[in-house]
Amino acid sequence: MNREYLELISLDVWHIAAAILNLLILVWIMKKFLIGPVQKILAERQSQVDTLYSNAETAKNAAEADRAVYEEKMANADKEAEEVVRRATVRADKISDEILAEANRKAAEKLRKADADIEQEKKKAINEIKDEISGMSMDIAEAVVCREIKASDHEKLIDTFIDSL
Repeated sequence: MNREYLELISLDVWHIAAAILNLLILVWIMKKFLIGPVQKILAERQSQVDTLYSNAETAKNAAEADRAVYEEKMANADKEAEEVVRRATVRADKISDEILAEANRKAAEKLRKADADIEQEKKKAINEIKDEISGMSMDIAEAVVCREIKASDHEKLIDTFIDSL
C-alpha cells in the first residue's frame, strides 16, 4: 500500500509537462475566445461612456453659456423696459403740455373774442341810446317849438325825458 501512495505523490516529468501544456492551451483558448471579445466589449462601452461624459460636459457648458446669455438678456430687458417707460412718460408729459397749451390758447382766444364782442355790443348799445336820446331830444324840441312852454311844462318835459332814459 505504501507503494501506491508513493506513486501518487511522486513527480513525473511527463505529467508535469503535459499539465503545463494543457494549461497553456487552455489560457490561449480563453484569451482567443473569451478575454479578447470581453476586452473589446469593455473598450467599446468605455468609449461610449467617455462619449456620454464628453457630450454631457459639452451640454453643461452650453447650458451655462445659455443661462449667462439669458440672464444678460433679462437684465437688458429690464433696462429696455425702464427706457420704454421713461420715453412713454416723457412723450405723455409732452403731449399733455401741448394739449394744455392748446386749451389755454383757445380759452384766451375765446376770452379775447368775448371781450371784443362785449365791447362791440357796449358801443352798439351806447350808439342806440345816443340815437334814442337824439330822437327824444328832437321830439322835445319839436314839442317846444310847437307850443310855448311854461316853467311847469318845462319841468314835466324834463322829468318825462329823464324817466324815459
